[in-house]
Amino acid sequence: MVGKLRSSILFKYIEQLIFRYKDDDIPSMSAQITYYLILAFFPFLLFLINLISFTTLSHEILIANFNTFLPLETGILVKGVVVQTLKSKSTTLLILGMVGSLWAASKGIAAITKGLNKAYDIKENRNFIKLNSIALISTIGVTIMIIFSFIMIVFGKPIGIYIFGLIGAKALFNIIWSVLRYCIPLSIMFITFSLIYMYVPNRKLKFNNVIVGTIFTTFGWITISVLFSFYVNNFANYEKVYGSLGGVIALISWLNISTLIILIGGELNSINSYFKSKIKDEKYDSYKLKIPFL
Repeated sequence: MVGKLRSSILFKYIEQLIFRYKDDDIPSMSAQITYYLILAFFPFLLFLINLISFTTLSHEILIANFNTFLPLETGILVKGVVVQTLKSKSTTLLILGMVGSLWAASKGIAAITKGLNKAYDIKENRNFIKLNSIALISTIGVTIMIIFSFIMIVFGKPIGIYIFGLIGAKALFNIIWSVLRYCIPLSIMFITFSLIYMYVPNRKLKFNNVIVGTIFTTFGWITISVLFSFYVNNFANYEKVYGSLGGVIALISWLNISTLIILIGGELNSINSYFKSKIKDEKYDSYKLKIPFL
């Protein structure tokens, strides 16, 4: 029984992942990416809120939906920023928020690039312009994904009512739109993560090379976010331990877990490519060792 378990492909994946998790020092890499994401979070939030303030959309819907994926303490912290920003409604803040979030987030993407290169054991030899162009394009892509997903989740109901009203199918709204408003953001997340895994590392990869990590990251990130929010809201009390910094600590913890998921997804893609090459060569005797992809 134990022998069959150890020879199973699932066991080999898990063993490889544990080895790579330690060998590539994923926690340290995740902490580095989290630092840049923290720098990008509030400028991006200012940009998003200012953008919404120039529309006719209700900010009350925006505030009411923050705790869908965020812990309560973080939701309160973000709510305070939302209220103050909506009062200002500044074009300057809109521009500064966009520039600030793009700069900090591109640094985060650069750190992710380093982490994914490490997963494949390859060195970075792309020139400065190409590397930063990839980071900027990836940042813009992730930004679009976040904005569109956010709009669909938060403002999905009024948008759905309007669209189904135009085609005269309001009776089908509750059935169809309740599925589409989550399926569409999920599909966009899947596409975005697959593109990141394909083009960010310094290695030519096809879609079938990254599908394992993309599926894991897409559904893993959603699951972990919901579970973490549930845990913080019902069991952990960051305010008692950290006082007024409770919301910030919860936010940092959530971002750190999110980046761990992304890096682990990259490692799974690398492991998948490794086992495919071993199956092709019909060699399994050295699967315990991480073979450099050079």
